[in-house]
Amino acid sequence: MVWKDENGIEHQPIYASENTANNDLIRAIQAAQKKSTHWGNVQLYDGSDENAVEKVTEGLKNGIDFAFVKNTTNFKPFIQARPKGKKIYFFLNEIDTSLLPKRFLVDPIKDLLKHKPGAEKNLAALKSLFQERLNDLKPDHFLMVDGSLYKEAGATIVQELAFTLSHAVEYFDKMTNEGFTADAIARSFIFKMGYGNSYFSEIAKGRAFHYLVDQLYLQYKTKHRIVIWGEASNYYQAHKDAHTNLLRLSSQTMSAVLGNCNLVSLPAFDALEKASSLGMRMSRNIPLILKEESSFEHVRDASNGSFYIENLSAELATKAWELFRKVEKKGGLLAYFESGKLKEKLDRSHFNRLGKYNSKERTFLGVNKFENPNAKELQVNQRHAGGIAARVLSKEMNA
Repeated sequence: MVWKDENGIEHQPIYASENTANNDLIRAIQAAQKKSTHWGNVQLYDGSDENAVEKVTEGLKNGIDFAFVKNTTNFKPFIQARPKGKKIYFFLNEIDTSLLPKRFLVDPIKDLLKHKPGAEKNLAALKSLFQERLNDLKPDHFLMVDGSLYKEAGATIVQELAFTLSHAVEYFDKMTNEGFTADAIARSFIFKMGYGNSYFSEIAKGRAFHYLVDQLYLQYKTKHRIVIWGEASNYYQAHKDAHTNLLRLSSQTMSAVLGNCNLVSLPAFDALEKASSLGMRMSRNIPLILKEESSFEHVRDASNGSFYIENLSAELATKAWELFRKVEKKGGLLAYFESGKLKEKLDRSHFNRLGKYNSKERTFLGVNKFENPNAKELQVNQRHAGGIAARVLSKEMNA
């Protein structure tokens, strides 16, 4: 009745008050959670798609709060068509301070880890970008710390938490060396986390991460509003019988919401191939159903007081902080990556998980259990990523 998960945590059959009573760590985790019940509904778009401006405008008119647009340098048509009160952020492939939209997102370290062309140049350009933003009286969150990268490469929850913290430390160290204050850096961060299929553990992950970022900021003697964007991960989507992904996407989104993310997004259920209009509409509507029909936005930190989730949050936070410190002792994330240790860790956890699914020790609905032999198979658009590869678990199970 006691089972151990891939994070090395033993789950008990019953949890009671003595599992959480007089626990300073649990009290600190509770105190670290966001104070608002609200979360923003986000949808991602490819600016190079046909009719991209119309798609973004339609989404903003029909339930999303923020549109995040990649693969475009022509910002003006999107901004001009934007409905009043809605916001559009643009992912910048190249940092050029002479051509900046009002709202944008960059993550040069993620680009480095993926061996993306121009990543070194963008990392060097962060200094001029910070100087530009410091002149703005109301600087926006623009510096991404994309922890979902590790999720999609196969990370366990503990690894995802630890590597995301180390990712942030790389920015702290680089920019403080350039003469900027920790305050200026912290107020620029937006953290992104991927959400998978382990429902309760993923809820606990979000709560643990709020606490861990608080602890990280404490080391730099700064404290700023933490913005966490939670996204249902493509790693756990099925490449055939794609409608079963609606079940996974719903539970993953619930984990992100109950894990107290500030922003929430999910891909279309058929996004592994090419998102259909129905898929995009459903990815807008699932968070809206949680908000408006399931009343998820009416309660702050709904997991507070759950003996199981509180205990799980504390264990994840402890193990993640231990791994984070080990990575830092090895020279930090980039040194860990260059040594090959990062890929080695991610590969080991991925292939260990893959073996459990292939042996049916773990269930993947529609893929290794209740498979529909007549279901359509998506032609997966594989995203080779150099140093750290994005993976589709279900595709590898059928390789």
